[in-house]
Amino acid sequence: MVQLFVSHISEEKDVAILLKDMMEEDFLGMVEFFASSDVGTIELGVQWLEAVERAIAKADAVIVLCSKASVQRPWVQFEIGAAWMKGLPIIPVCHSGMNPTDLATPLKDYEGADLGSGDGLLALYQMIGRRLKLQRTPVPGAAWLARLAELLSLPQDDCVQFEYYMDIVLPAPGRLGGPSLPDNAVVEMGADTKRLFGLISRGSLTWKSVVEAVAPSLDKRWLTELQKSIHLASNDREFVPIQAVFHAGGTKGSFQPQLAKLEVFRRGARRFHVHLVPTVVAPLFDVPGDLGLLVTLLRLGLRFRYEAIENYWKMSRGFKPDKGRLDALRCAIEVIETDARSRGAQNFEPGEVVALFEPGADQDEMRAIQATWETVRATLFQEPPPTAADMDDAIEALATMNLRFMHLGTKRFHEMVNVLWARPARPVRLAA
Repeated sequence: MVQLFVSHISEEKDVAILLKDMMEEDFLGMVEFFASSDVGTIELGVQWLEAVERAIAKADAVIVLCSKASVQRPWVQFEIGAAWMKGLPIIPVCHSGMNPTDLATPLKDYEGADLGSGDGLLALYQMIGRRLKLQRTPVPGAAWLARLAELLSLPQDDCVQFEYYMDIVLPAPGRLGGPSLPDNAVVEMGADTKRLFGLISRGSLTWKSVVEAVAPSLDKRWLTELQKSIHLASNDREFVPIQAVFHAGGTKGSFQPQLAKLEVFRRGARRFHVHLVPTVVAPLFDVPGDLGLLVTLLRLGLRFRYEAIENYWKMSRGFKPDKGRLDALRCAIEVIETDARSRGAQNFEPGEVVALFEPGADQDEMRAIQATWETVRATLFQEPPPTAADMDDAIEALATMNLRFMHLGTKRFHEMVNVLWARPARPVRLAA
């Protein structure tokens, strides 16, 4: 006797019941099924979980009905996880447009079958026959095949994923020794995401495929930042959110990568889920370089005022502990600095920034601002950490510096706009 647990969503209950009836008859009662729907009438909550646990505990293997809708559902994923924890064989059975090659890790690592083909159903029978150690495995009859084909021909609800994403899989032990992904790291992405990278006709992908696809791009700092984040996350360390932007080119848009999820598999492999979030931040390649750089600096100065300085004062009024204020301030500074390095491949070297301003007093003022920044930043990031009094003095210095820069920068912006955008006066045409 072989006992099988069938994991499925409620919309696919008919497929599970048909498989149950078919195989219990063809295997002459040597196969006994437990389906998710068999325990679905129990009150949801702990009792339902206990019923599922008992059913899986009795099972020799778990069959997972895989469609575009079911693989996204949390209860199916929960049941797969329970089987995985117990070390049971897992058999993905695909249908309704889903093929075994479409499955994501970890399901794609298991031998699966496709109900949409006679060969796929026969393969499922043979798997079970091997579990029963039968000398001769039965084959599904024509009547069963006809009923299954009719059931699978009914319209299915498609699962639409409203996001661009890539999944990066590192083999065991799943940890990076440095901020660089191996060329052969497996990368999985949907068809829409493949189109962003111009990889729509490609099958299996690797990190090298992604790097080669974006090679012509002028701004590839997101690749560096993403690898740094994965390196830290793979070693169970915190990482700063990615500020760099992936410009897909043409009319495809711009996207900000977000390292959203880490999955650790039983044998040590790790899977990193990266969202590519559409953003309105576009490259400033068509804007004159000096103007684009100044606009970006002013934007960063505004962020610095409210995310670092004002936020510190707010925490101080709320009597936040010294370490909490320092950690939040350091994090805000690092995020803004990363953002500064990600604005359309601009050059933020001190000399380039000073050169934005008119020679003389304005450039001297800018050099003084930069010197203040270097001194204060060193104080805030020193070890051992600064005292509470030193932090308060540093914030006062930053507030003064920020005000001086925003005043100087907005004045220079006004001057540059007047020069760049001024047009000769057009003659006035009077009506006849």
